[in-house]
Amino acid sequence: MLFILLLVVILFVVYVSRTINPIVLNYGEAEINRLLVKSCNSAILNISTISYDDLFDIKYDEKGNISSIIANAQTINSIANSLAIETQRELDINSSLGISIPIGTLSGITFLSGRGENISFSVNPLGNITCDFFTTFNSVGINQTSHKVYIRINATASLILPFSTHQFTKAVDYLISECLIIGQIPDTYLNLLTPNT
Repeated sequence: MLFILLLVVILFVVYVSRTINPIVLNYGEAEINRLLVKSCNSAILNISTISYDDLFDIKYDEKGNISSIIANAQTINSIANSLAIETQRELDINSSLGISIPIGTLSGITFLSGRGENISFSVNPLGNITCDFFTTFNSVGINQTSHKVYIRINATASLILPFSTHQFTKAVDYLISECLIIGQIPDTYLNLLTPNT
């Protein structure tokens, strides 16, 4: 009797691992990516408007040419830190209910997909949100350059399945400031930083 019970348990574990988990993983990946993007979007909307002058200071030489573009490292790091904290807060809220998958979807039968009662799976918002600034320079005319400032939010969450856990990371880029610079851009820049939090 004990042998039969053990055999049933083993067969159940094999069935879940080979049949149910891959279905949940495919469905769950899309749901977690949506949850991560939603959290990043909410966080970026909650920060105040960022002025280009708060981030960079353009220096000119005696001839009126640009000599350097200096990044305000303290302000940039402060914004990145605040945004990382806000993203984590949003992710904690959005992931608290986990994700729900209709039982028909778990069957693997196309006709039953999206039907039946929902089964919930836990989502663990991992606390390693990072925010990285990066910039681009694009010529838009004679002695005119568009300097765009972006921030990339990297958010991570894990999906907890029966007998396994899978981690997903989503990177979302946002344009936060732009400046049209008039004058010749130098080949090198002083203190043009790319901070990490």
